[in-house]
Amino acid sequence: MRKSPILFMLTLSTLSSLGVGLLGPIYPIFVVNRFSASFIDFGLSYAILCSVAAIFKTPAGRLVDIYGKKKIFFVGIMIGAICSLSYVFILNLMQLYVVDFFFGLSYALQRPALLALAADLSDDNRGLFLGAFESAYDVAEAIAAVLSVLIVSQFGFEPIFLISSSFQMTTGFFVLKSINRR
Repeated sequence: MRKSPILFMLTLSTLSSLGVGLLGPIYPIFVVNRFSASFIDFGLSYAILCSVAAIFKTPAGRLVDIYGKKKIFFVGIMIGAICSLSYVFILNLMQLYVVDFFFGLSYALQRPALLALAADLSDDNRGLFLGAFESAYDVAEAIAAVLSVLIVSQFGFEPIFLISSSFQMTTGFFVLKSINRR
């Protein structure tokens, strides 16, 4: 296994996970506090995101086959960056549901592309490579969880959405640079 693909995937995995991982622990609190939402409202919000992701992952996988892994991942991660930033400006639950719809679409585009990239870059040690890839993703998400609650407790929700969007944009530009490099 060459080091360059390993570093590329670990970097991609870590940056992507940091961007999304910052939102995970604080998202329910944000929804309930910002909108005086009920737990049912939060459940509906999360269900929209998950349902959209589930519905569109298969067509997104087909787009990966047609247009390429890096391009589809780039589009997905940039939609995610815009969605993360959008949380700063949301004024009501209906707007939240619209952003969650697009966040689900973002995830649907990202995940098949990321998995295809990981599978293509692994070789004889595919299990080891994919294990390292998933471990990097989980470690970054754990670190992001701690960081997010510290940031929100000290500075509020807005900075966390800006930071999350920045990590996702950085991931997108990292992928874009690798597209242009070939």
